[in-house]
Amino acid sequence: MSFREQPVILKLYILIIIFLGIAFMFFFQPDWSSISVLKGFIFFAILNIASEHFAVHLPKEESSVSLSFAILLATMLIFGPEVAVWVAVFGIFTLKDIKSFKKYYYRTLFNGAQYAISIGGAGIVYLYFGGNIGVLIFPNDILPIIAACCVYFLVNVGAVIVVMSITQKVPIWGMWLVNFRWAVPNYLALAPLGIVIAVIYMQIGILGVLFLILPLLLARHSFIQYMEMRKTYLSTIRALTKAIDAKDHYTHGHSERVAQYTVAIGKAMNLPDDYLEKLEYIALLHDVGKVGISENILNKPTRLLDEEMAVIREHSAIGADIIKEVRLITDLSEVIRYHHERMDGNGYPDGKKGEEIPLGARIVGVADSFDAMTTNRVYRNAMNTEEAVEELKRCSGTQFDPEVVEVFVELIEKGELVNVPGISRPGTGDRVVQRGQAEASAEL
Repeated sequence: MSFREQPVILKLYILIIIFLGIAFMFFFQPDWSSISVLKGFIFFAILNIASEHFAVHLPKEESSVSLSFAILLATMLIFGPEVAVWVAVFGIFTLKDIKSFKKYYYRTLFNGAQYAISIGGAGIVYLYFGGNIGVLIFPNDILPIIAACCVYFLVNVGAVIVVMSITQKVPIWGMWLVNFRWAVPNYLALAPLGIVIAVIYMQIGILGVLFLILPLLLARHSFIQYMEMRKTYLSTIRALTKAIDAKDHYTHGHSERVAQYTVAIGKAMNLPDDYLEKLEYIALLHDVGKVGISENILNKPTRLLDEEMAVIREHSAIGADIIKEVRLITDLSEVIRYHHERMDGNGYPDGKKGEEIPLGARIVGVADSFDAMTTNRVYRNAMNTEEAVEELKRCSGTQFDPEVVEVFVELIEKGELVNVPGISRPGTGDRVVQRGQAEASAEL
């Protein structure tokens, strides 16, 4: 979307941030006549740009890992906010930003400006609390460093949260809970690295910092290998789910939709990200037990006999036994086993009830039932969204967990779900992603 097409309030906000960024650049003027300052600026500016070039994308491509914060913090500790602000601004001159500048100039300028404001504000606070520039004195400089890191974090993340809140029409607090809690531990990890870089540069110089970067590049390579392995693993899971759905011709795409509903519910319930990642895999594989059931039964166009229904009901237990062999998600195998249990104890395979049923199973159960109701089956036509919602409400407390139903229905009514078959009110708003491990930037 071009700048002209953006909402008026967003355009005003972007212009204010850009203006403040320019003001910070004029306010913080380095002593360009100093050879050491000029050399330091060039080195750390190149290092910062390289850091963004070598950022590693995290799962789902919605965020990435870079060392920008550590580099900017080190620059500020060595040369003060004057140089750090300019290094931050020059960090936007990555190949990606240059290629997209003509179309998304406002995004690039916004990100450069908010980086400048973030590190400039951090530098002001650092000096206010008595921090030393060019030499670190411990423990006197610990409090100023902590204060500076907090300011950088609040300004950097806060600036982007506002953008995302405006574009996606989501409350700021909700945006923080869903998208930015991950940043806190990353800041905690990168702040000490920034201090180490500063100390090495002060004691040894550029060569020392370069030697420090080498093991980090090796760590990056290992992390990329892990991410590639993870992608392969997820691709295998998705291929398996398609094979499962292919056995039942009336449920094409069912597993994918159930996974999307499950994740949406889990996010709305503020479940931990690591648990949600595993729960997504489990939701994709919730019907894996159907591989052991005859297609004649799965696709039978008439009412199932009691013995055929008994065979169908074995699929959740079979699926759980299969998943127990998958080490990454074996701890959630019970979600598959119990996703057809009911709150009143009349479900299967074990007649669990209420809190005896794992929360993940209760979530998948609602998502699975909703998708089953809103898609055509061999034995009946699909319900529309309103009819399915009413059925969820009617069975709330007996078949389904009332809290899960309430959250899911609210997501539907607010139009906050992804646009998948079965949902008549899809969410709206431009996609905004976060970039940088402790660096947030807007993709406007």
